[in-house]
Amino acid sequence: MARRISKVGSDLVSTAAEVAANSKIIRPPKIGDLFKGKQISLDLGALSFDATEKHIDVEEALNQRIKAITGELLSQYYADEMTENEDRTGFGIVKQFISKGIGKFGFWIIVSVLAVLTFKDVVDLALDYTSDPKQSDMNIVFNESMTMPNITFCMSRPQAWSHFHINPNESVQEWNRMVDEMFQNMSTRELFLNSTWDYRLVMEAYDTVATLNSMERETTPHGAVRSIYVFKSQQRLSEKRATVKKWIREIQKRNISFEELTQKVGVETIKKSMQRFQRTTYDDNLIIKTKFRTSWISMMQFCFQPWFDTNNFQAIKDQGNFFTMILSHDQEKLNGKQVECMTVDFHGRPSSLSRFMEGKGRTRDGFNDEICVGMVHEVTVEVKAKYVMLENSESGTACNDIQPGKDNEFDCRSRCRMNMIREVCNCTALTLSYLETKENLLKYPLCDYSQCVVDVQNGNYTDEECSNKCYRDCNQIRYEIDHETKGKSVRPDLTTVYINWGSFEFLTLEQQRIWSVPTFIAALGGSIGMWLGLSILSLLQGATYIFYLLRESKKRQKKQNIYSTNPFANPFKAKFPGPPPSYEEQKPHHKTNIQIT
Repeated sequence: MARRISKVGSDLVSTAAEVAANSKIIRPPKIGDLFKGKQISLDLGALSFDATEKHIDVEEALNQRIKAITGELLSQYYADEMTENEDRTGFGIVKQFISKGIGKFGFWIIVSVLAVLTFKDVVDLALDYTSDPKQSDMNIVFNESMTMPNITFCMSRPQAWSHFHINPNESVQEWNRMVDEMFQNMSTRELFLNSTWDYRLVMEAYDTVATLNSMERETTPHGAVRSIYVFKSQQRLSEKRATVKKWIREIQKRNISFEELTQKVGVETIKKSMQRFQRTTYDDNLIIKTKFRTSWISMMQFCFQPWFDTNNFQAIKDQGNFFTMILSHDQEKLNGKQVECMTVDFHGRPSSLSRFMEGKGRTRDGFNDEICVGMVHEVTVEVKAKYVMLENSESGTACNDIQPGKDNEFDCRSRCRMNMIREVCNCTALTLSYLETKENLLKYPLCDYSQCVVDVQNGNYTDEECSNKCYRDCNQIRYEIDHETKGKSVRPDLTTVYINWGSFEFLTLEQQRIWSVPTFIAALGGSIGMWLGLSILSLLQGATYIFYLLRESKKRQKKQNIYSTNPFANPFKAKFPGPPPSYEEQKPHHKTNIQIT
């Protein structure tokens, strides 16, 4: 830079000398004129310019360059001033804070705050995990087939007995003689279960089963005890008590259970009425064998359902008709009588019993009570929704995940009723004996209630404590039914029921737990790693290190205890030594006088 200025200066001096020698110049020359004709360029950073350029005012150019340099210097000055101020107020204070040794305390303060945040997140996560939160996933299912529902039909006793023609002139003695004669002819178990019964035997057995069911189950717990008391003590029921005892004696003699008796009575009751009872399909090559099962007999209703073995339990693969039932009845006996319409329930519930053996407030979906006699009915059913809940005991959502061999809600409440009757009468109710083992039946024999002593007036009998533990199934299906009456049957004594399946599409709502053990561990690792950068492995290492420190501390303490006593001490030294020996001179007891003569 200095060389450039000196060169420009020498050129400027020589040019000025030439101007002075020229006497024709009157006015003083401008600095721009001095550079004219000279090949001079000034390179001074911001002041650089080329004087040989035409139409350039050198003075103006220098002034602009000087102004620019001055502005740049001022800007740099203000920037340096602001930086110094910031150093004094911000980072400078931090630097002074660290330089004085207080930075260690700041570091531990930051670590402590992060540790508190980590502890809070871990506690919140643990509380959320222990509360066992749940979520529900909703889906629409498009099935290729549907499972056969648990269909149960129920009819009134007058309709079930319509084909029994009773002789009104027959005496009680003649009736009993005929029954005893049939008992003698069916002396073995096989003959009893496989022979065709006379209507007298069927009606008497039906009345026995219905009496016991209505007395033991088709009522409230206190109502059951009251019915037992009336059955035992009322003189007008002496004939019925004798009949019940007779049937108990006969089935025990043939080693027949009460459940087997119920099934036999149901078959003999319905077989003259049943015209068609068949599971249908559109596959002509597939023949499904449909069995008959009696599910309930009482003074109010007779209920039955189709039953299939493993080989014949086929899925419903086509929409439309999948089951047909045709029943006949004696029109003359039912004319002029108020006969209740039949019911159909796709949950398998006997209608007159379900309100005593189910929880309160249950939905009545999948149920229709308009199957009246002498008509043609079409019932279309489809699954509306399926709910799968997690097993729990919370109020309002309590349910059990029913596994094979485990009591459902119906059997659980029935078992509670059986235990209550056993506590009162010290015997097993006949209608509930199917729940017990043979060993317990030997300990608690079947009840005839002749020795049962109850105090109905002062006693309060209930099975509520037990039944409160009976929860519904966690898998719930909701059916939607459409019933249409197609008019009267061609024959007035027939009742026809066609059951059709609608859509295979339904809604599912499945409940799942939000947290599992792997997801909880993953979330725990994320919580402890967010603020402190720790991991599950770090916790394991820390726990191992603490265990190592405790073990070493225990070893050191043990060594200190070893050397705190004298290892060379006398092991035979008495625990409580006596006083040390005394070295004081003892004075004589007698004085001795010695005389010298």
